[in-house]
Parts: sequence; structure tokens; C-alpha cells
Amino acid sequence: MHSWRSCIALRWDGTNKWANMELCDVVDQFGNQTGHMVTRGTKLAAGEYYLVVHVWIRDENNNYLIQQRALHLESGPGAWATTVGYVLAGEESITGAIREVKEELGIQLLSTHLKRLERHTLENRLEDIWLAEVQRNSIGIPVPGNEAADCRWIARTDLEEMVNQGGFFRYSYHGRLI
Repeated sequence: MHSWRSCIALRWDGTNKWANMELCDVVDQFGNQTGHMVTRGTKLAAGEYYLVVHVWIRDENNNYLIQQRALHLESGPGAWATTVGYVLAGEESITGAIREVKEELGIQLLSTHLKRLERHTLENRLEDIWLAEVQRNSIGIPVPGNEAADCRWIARTDLEEMVNQGGFFRYSYHGRLI
């Protein structure tokens, strides 16, 4: 499917900077494209959704790669979290997951690394939860991109402790899937 990534619109953000606006496909409750595209943040009608991906990366020792969100982001600046992002127009969920990890952590995942664990609805978003199982030495060293301030590998027990102490974003599905 053709990627609309090259068709990013620009807008004036009032701070003497041009800001990128992401185009997203509108999907129905089942994740089927409706044929409409909107810029991210557009208010959607009832029964319309954005497709969002969460990507958990786990190595052969059951350690997870987590990232600290960049301080300039509007949503959760400085928070430790997993890789999350909107699927762009023309992308499938798995393609969006691979792109988000590349953009945020500098790692090139393959579709064979990824397994979709769940899809759930949260407000105006259909959220696909992906798990990438990797051999750490096969993916290279993660390098935080523009949306991540830092990243690190962490043992599952330490991750649970971070969640319980409020040091890691508490996802609604965390206890069931991770």
C-alpha cells in the first residue's frame, strides 16, 4: 500500500516555527479504513478511530527496552514508557510499529520479530499492542531519536517496581500482557 508519509502537511504553530502535522487514516471499530484521512488531533465522529501502536521490545533474557519521553513533547514529557505512536495514512499497524521503533530508538525491527498481543479501544483510538522478541546483539545499540530523551534495557521485576512506584507509565493492560 502506498505510504502517505511524503504527504505531510505543514502548519504555522505561532512560535516562528513550522510544525509537521501527521496524516492518519480514520478506521472503524474493527480497524478497517473508512477511506477518510485526517491530520492527527482532528476530532473524530462517534464510531471513528485513530489506529495507535504500542511496541514492547523484549530480549532473550526477558529484559525490556524502555524509553524516556523527550521533554519537549506535549503528552507525558520525561515519562518512562514503551514505544507508542499513531499509524500514519497508508500504513498497516505492523508497518507503523516498525517505523515508530526506528524513529524513536534507531532500531530496525523486522515483521518476523513482532507478534500482536491485543487490540483494544481507548477513547477515539484503536490500540494495537505489539511484542517484539529479539536477540539483543542482532538489533544494534538503541539510539534515542527526537521523541525519546533516553532509553535502557530493564529486567521485568525492575519494570514492575517502576510501574508500582509511578516511575513508568501505567498502561491499562500492563498486568495482563507484559
